[in-house]
Amino acid sequence: MRADKFITKGLMPMVGFVVVGWLGSYFYIVDGQMDWFRFAMLFGILAGIPHMFLVVPHNWDISGTVGMVAACVLIGGLIGIPVAVWKFIRAAVYLIGFPVSRLWNWGKQRIV
Repeated sequence: MRADKFITKGLMPMVGFVVVGWLGSYFYIVDGQMDWFRFAMLFGILAGIPHMFLVVPHNWDISGTVGMVAACVLIGGLIGIPVAVWKFIRAAVYLIGFPVSRLWNWGKQRIV
């Protein structure tokens, strides 16, 4: 495993998850307890941004445009929840796999 993949696919997404979780705590903590739907939608919207606007309103009135944008944000958030989970698992695998592969290669060099 190369160091650039470790940084781009492991370290940076995990730092992003930590920062969003820290800053988003004002959004998903309600009355001192965690609201899991808001938590999932926060990470889902951030991960589902490329999938959000399925229908782009054109020549609609303001209420139709706002309603369609709200629907697209909700759909993008629901699509983004499994995407966020997948990105988190992949980042964790890279964070664990990189040091293990380095130790493995270092051990092979020491034996020979």
